[in-house]
Amino acid sequence: MMETARISTWQFFILALGYLLGTSFFFRIGGLISIAKQDAWMIPLWSGIAGVLLVLIWIKLANYYPGNTIIQICIQVAGKGFGGFIALLYIGYFVHLSALITRNLGDFMKINLMPRTPIVVFHVMFLLVICYAVTKGVETISRSTEFLFPLVTVTFLLIFFIALSEWNWDRFQGMFHMNIWTTMKETRSLIGFPFMEAFVLMMLFPYVKSKNRIKVSFILANVVTALLLSLGVFFTIGVLGVTRASHETYSLFVIVQEMHIGTFFEHLESTIALILLIVIFIKLSISYYCAVSGLCQLFQVNNRSWLSISLILLVSGLSLGFDNILENIVFNREYYFEYMLLFAVIFPLLFLFLTWMKKGKEKRKVVGSQA
Repeated sequence: MMETARISTWQFFILALGYLLGTSFFFRIGGLISIAKQDAWMIPLWSGIAGVLLVLIWIKLANYYPGNTIIQICIQVAGKGFGGFIALLYIGYFVHLSALITRNLGDFMKINLMPRTPIVVFHVMFLLVICYAVTKGVETISRSTEFLFPLVTVTFLLIFFIALSEWNWDRFQGMFHMNIWTTMKETRSLIGFPFMEAFVLMMLFPYVKSKNRIKVSFILANVVTALLLSLGVFFTIGVLGVTRASHETYSLFVIVQEMHIGTFFEHLESTIALILLIVIFIKLSISYYCAVSGLCQLFQVNNRSWLSISLILLVSGLSLGFDNILENIVFNREYYFEYMLLFAVIFPLLFLFLTWMKKGKEKRKVVGSQA
């Protein structure tokens, strides 16, 4: 069942921006640079355009069913049988996405900070915090995000200005030599992660106070994400260079790791690790909340607390599906875009088509009765 929470348009924008930008800012930059070299900063721009076009499709669908989540839309459009099956697939995706985010956290912590700690310890400890936030509801998540967002912003700005001392324009030599079609094909995964993942935010539409401003807020979050990702890639190339950035899984972490101010401020990587935990909290809390809320809506469950606790074991178990971080990277690069097509494009377009068919039949019945 749906809660009676309400969030402002600004809070929805912060949630959308944190959800889209957070983990992608840490995990996507090095991979993009390895493919497109000095031209990698262009990739987020055309991926952002694709993201805006997808948002328009989702907004169009949501306008036909105001006050409903994607789970409720499935049932209204396709019925309890087929629609309920598609809704269950969506819930399965929310759970899988939560597992992928959890694994990203575990890989980062184990590789960079605590290599001797079992990865499952990071998963369970963080999921317990997420479970508590989800139990408290979407208002608590949005207020926490609103409170933490300025801290993340100030930290990134500080990193940017300090690291500019290592900037070298010579690292951009060789720009505009890429094969556009080949590069778009090889970097299609950026459309999947993060821009296609944004359809998850349709689960939050009913809680936004001003329904008329959701469209502007959602599109603006996608545009800002694309611009900041492009700036992040451009910044990384200028500071680390193409060769080095291409071989670093966490290029932003490496930049911070090597930053120092005199002999007093050194080893600032713990700061960026804290920021990563914050942005993962934002994204994981949203995807986990959508999984729990979707189950409650589909099976008419009033109390989501036990569902939240139960999903910890499932998400933690699924997050161990990859043997190592390389398998995770290969899955994301080779298969994630096609995987996302079903949920972000095919199903929404199918629902739009079925909605237009139903409305066409209703119009013909009205015309027939008047005649």
